Amino acid sequence: MDVPETPMEIHLKRFQSLTPLILKGTEATVYCENWLDDIEILFDSLEYTDERKVKLIGHQLQEVAKHWWIATKEALEQRGTVITWKIFKAEFYRRFFPLSYRDDKKTEFETLKHGQLNIEEYVAKFYMLLRFAPHVAGNDESVADQFTNGLNPEIALNRAKEAEENLIQQRGKSYVDPVQK
Repeated sequence: MDVPETPMEIHLKRFQSLTPLILKGTEATVYCENWLDDIEILFDSLEYTDERKVKLIGHQLQEVAKHWWIATKEALEQRGTVITWKIFKAEFYRRFFPLSYRDDKKTEFETLKHGQLNIEEYVAKFYMLLRFAPHVAGNDESVADQFTNGLNPEIALNRAKEAEENLIQQRGKSYVDPVQK
């Protein structure tokens, strides 16, 4: 007698049909970082709920990572913690992103300069490191300031000139030069 699949079985098959990466837990920190990014992008594109993400993630962990998650999940449940995706990520970061690594990345973000990077490389590195500076990431003005401060001075000056020209064009005849008053 055929037993119909449960909704969770259907979601698991769908998820695994997209061949998400496996994490063993012995990989370099940067691999773990990329793995989590890839998993989150996949979950978001599938529009999975937090509850579904937490149930599915265990299937993508093997070896050290699997044993870590089983022990961590059990400890959280014993404390009465409801395991959300946010809780999983916090525990994941605590285990696979040592504090020294996060501090190094935060410092790298705070001191990032355009320098010899082309603008696309600078933008990519800026946004990759932004996650390690949540005090900046939560404020659009701070993000813009940090980004601009890292640009080569010539580019920042040219950008300011362009912005000023655009402002003058937008204001048109209503603009009054304060020097001519």
